[in-house]
Order: sequence, then C-alpha cells, then structure tokens
Amino acid sequence: MSTAVAETGEMARLEIRKGVDGRLAVGGLELVACRREVGEIDGGITLYVWSALPDEARELLRIDLFRNRPHYHAPAENEAETRIPPEDPVAWGIDAITGRAPELLRQGGFDGVAERVDLAALAAAGPAMRGLFDGLAEPTEVSYFEVPRAVLEGLAAS
Repeated sequence: MSTAVAETGEMARLEIRKGVDGRLAVGGLELVACRREVGEIDGGITLYVWSALPDEARELLRIDLFRNRPHYHAPAENEAETRIPPEDPVAWGIDAITGRAPELLRQGGFDGVAERVDLAALAAAGPAMRGLFDGLAEPTEVSYFEVPRAVLEGLAAS
C-alpha cells in the first residue's frame, strides 16, 4: 500500500496535495484553478467556476481535468460525476468554458447566470485560460481525508 493511503478499519486515509490557486475573471465568471494530486491515484488541474455577477457570488461548477478520470460536478457540490472524454481533458475544459458554459451552467441549475454571462468574452478566453493553466504551480499543500475503503478501492480501480 502506498504511503499516501493508510487504512484504518473500514475507512482509509487519502492524501490530497494542492497547489496555489490561479484566477481569471471573464464574462461574468471567475475561474479559479489549481493543480491537485489525489493520493497516487489521479490528479491534474481542478477548475472551480464561480459567478462574478452582482448578487450571484457562489461556486457553480467544479471541473476536474484529471489524467485518468476527468469529470465535472454540476452544481459544484453535487457528488455525482459526469465523465469527460479522457483524450485531452484540459482542451475539453477550455472548450467547455469558451463554447458551452451556458449549457453546463443550466445543467447545474444556474439558468439565471447562464442568461447573463458574456458569451463573446467567454468565446475569446481560450488563450487566457491556457495561460492560467500553464502557469499553475505544482502542489505543495497537503491534507488528508477519511474515505470509505470501498470508495478508495473504486477510485484506484477506475
């Protein structure tokens, strides 16, 4: 068993490493990104999509552009994962925000935000998003979470 995961009965301790956040405000959204490593199982870039509209400040979506199991959560607090094609998750994430943000926002139940985002600004944000992602620091912050062993085994198997 790796040093990143220690079993305790039916629970397992999972190590999460996280890098410093980078930010980009565009089209009524605030994009907050960081590099994350989930034990030795997976990792990559996590993109937190926040509303930057007046009276709407809240996290809307979480997009995990991971190497092995890329997925997103709509809304962000939804534990259910929607899989992303694994070929190039970072390109998928940029395309999703620049070309399909209203669709993802509606999927999360944020119809009002979807109607108010600036589609032209989002469409032009691809190079800025690529720069944001390319400039992210490697993970340095470490935290641990207790998870059911079955969940951890399921993550490792996928």
